[in-house]
Amino acid sequence: MVNERRWLILVFALYFLLAIGYSLLMPPWEAPDEPAHYHLAWHLNHYNRYPSQETNYESHQPRVYYYLSSQIIRTLSKVDPELTRYRRPKEFVFNIRKPAPRFEWNDNTYRFLWGMYVLRWINILFGGMALWLNWKAFKLIAPEKTSLWLAALALAALTPQYLHIMASVNNDAIATLAGALLFYLTIRSANETSQLFSLLSIILAVLLPFLTKLSMLPVSAAVLLIIASNWIFRSTGKRWLVISLLLFLATMTMLYFLFSEIAQTAVSEIKWRLWSFRENAFTEKHIKFITEQILATYWGKVGWLAVGLPTWIINSLTALGLIGMALHVYGLIKNRGTDQRLILWLAVWLIATFAILAVFRNGLTTRATQGRLLFPAMGALSLLMSAGWYEILPPKVQRYFPVLIVLLFLLCNAILWLTGVIPIYYQPFLD
Repeated sequence: MVNERRWLILVFALYFLLAIGYSLLMPPWEAPDEPAHYHLAWHLNHYNRYPSQETNYESHQPRVYYYLSSQIIRTLSKVDPELTRYRRPKEFVFNIRKPAPRFEWNDNTYRFLWGMYVLRWINILFGGMALWLNWKAFKLIAPEKTSLWLAALALAALTPQYLHIMASVNNDAIATLAGALLFYLTIRSANETSQLFSLLSIILAVLLPFLTKLSMLPVSAAVLLIIASNWIFRSTGKRWLVISLLLFLATMTMLYFLFSEIAQTAVSEIKWRLWSFRENAFTEKHIKFITEQILATYWGKVGWLAVGLPTWIINSLTALGLIGMALHVYGLIKNRGTDQRLILWLAVWLIATFAILAVFRNGLTTRATQGRLLFPAMGALSLLMSAGWYEILPPKVQRYFPVLIVLLFLLCNAILWLTGVIPIYYQPFLD
């Protein structure tokens, strides 16, 4: 019998320990766009106004995260302004994608930037809350398969890139939390007859992408489709479908008039990503490039795309994940007449599929697409990758499935730290 409580303590303890380790080993600004994300919050606090696009290239992002962060910076600044001062030493602009530090930190330029580290640690907390919500959703989907959802939780929590991004200053963490919240509410609404969770999911599906990050949109679109489909095929669902459409229109109207600038910017961003293509978008070379980049930055590539797991490990993890998902599809088809939770599994698949397609489509517009944009659907992806393998394991081995996942990803993190993070980014001048 698997001890659920002990396993949960172990997984969350490993998550927080490893994430804090990433936050301390990676020097300031070495995470993707971290100086720009911190500068937005610092500028908002220091000048009492939001920076323009000319001042900060990330200023088009939804603003909730930056207003929250600015309040934290303001509190620290009251103790001592030096704790939050925005310091940016000489930047080696050509070090992107090269295994070398991007900023010239040394004993003269470095100070322990408390404002930045506190924001990193708060993002770690957001990532932990997202894992907790995913765990709650897993229990609803497969309540009798404790080893399965413990393994899926460990897979999500200990993926090196997830740890690295949650341990950085960015708005990915709050978007990941928002995605996990929608995932949980949608599974719960599909699992119960009450319409409260469905209506709440609709409101949040509309609002959260414009309040957190647009990488939430695929999850939101999947959630709206899941709820609409659920109501269409229920005899009493037509009335709720009409109510939800009216609620959707009212929410969009309110969003447009109350946050017109944010809404217009978001609509412009969505149009650009939907209808524009790179000149070489459909060439074999570009598709191979973006596919490799998405995979590397989903499993583990840190420091401005410079240091990552060896390619053979990334390819092996991808193959294991895809095989697990394929095995699960086979199992669903085989048991479609007897699986009482088929509707829940279809919802999980829809969320994961929308996220994958959106990230790949984004790569046809910009070279900047990354696997971390899949993290709002991290729960769904991790569960599907684990489910197929779980089902083919003998019953006596299934109970040890979480052990295999934990050991595998502890090894992956150890490899990344010992071969990349510590040799490249460890700062001996801090001794």
